[in-house]
Amino acid sequence: MTAHVRVLLHAMFKDIAGKREIIQEVDSNFTLGDVLNRLAKKYGRDFNEIIDPRTRLISTDTLVMLNGKSVRRTDIKLNDKDIIMITVPIGGG
Repeated sequence: MTAHVRVLLHAMFKDIAGKREIIQEVDSNFTLGDVLNRLAKKYGRDFNEIIDPRTRLISTDTLVMLNGKSVRRTDIKLNDKDIIMITVPIGGG
């Protein structure tokens, strides 16, 4: 069964892709990591640094949210109509 997820892009990710939102078609066994790898293959640059190659987790330099919750694991299975948001963390103090 094919599903669709929305990928919302902010900061430099939006600039690199040239759009704020991407509708990504996924299979029923797709994970968050599969989508992030697909984006890295298509857009390169900063998308290549979202997943830390040593830990296979989402880098602390990137904020990835799945349905409104911050995530670091890439093995999370995706469902139809999930929303992924990619941006950079904002610090203050």
